[in-house]
Amino acid sequence: MKKLSFQEKEAVISLIKVFPKEINVTIHRSEDGGFFAKINDFDGCVTEGETLSELIEMINDCVRLYLNVPKKYLQFMPSYIPSIGVAQEFNIFPDDNGIKQKTIQFVK
Repeated sequence: MKKLSFQEKEAVISLIKVFPKEINVTIHRSEDGGFFAKINDFDGCVTEGETLSELIEMINDCVRLYLNVPKKYLQFMPSYIPSIGVAQEFNIFPDDNGIKQKTIQFVK
């Protein structure tokens, strides 16, 4: 990995400060078994994934795109993750009753 210059480090710090501590996301189970999500904190941010894990990755990509993070700084940006309870609520673990929609907080 290339070392960052002082100016690049300053740019990374400035970009990180733009990320909110939490984001509010509404997740839906699609009829085909996948997931789609609306990131309520950012107008027009919607995404989808085949699995919950893929959806989480796509949510993070969507936020980074919305915040105009340059490609060279993507690896330094924070990632949002939901609580493990989200997987349980969507019946990804076999001991819970599945749901079709849930609004949750993602924390970076």
